[in-house]
Amino acid sequence: MNPPRSLDFLQGEPEPVQPGSSTTPDPADLLPQAVAEQLMTLDGIDGAWIERDAHGQRVVVLHYSKPGRPTHLPTTAHGLPVRVVGGEPIRAGL
Repeated sequence: MNPPRSLDFLQGEPEPVQPGSSTTPDPADLLPQAVAEQLMTLDGIDGAWIERDAHGQRVVVLHYSKPGRPTHLPTTAHGLPVRVVGGEPIRAGL
């Protein structure tokens, strides 16, 4: 019987954060909590965040968990275009 695979994703000891390095994200890359909460009330949405597209432009990404093409979702949010991903529920991987 094979031993279970380790869930430890580190290949060694963690590296300390260097003094003076910035780990604070750009505020423009964060979806304000009120906007995220409002988007999460939409039927079928189980995730909302900001990321950058292939051209480096910010977009709001909505994870839609139901099958089919949603027609009730906004095309813009927080002044940014919306991209819908998913089409299936988010499940924990084991």
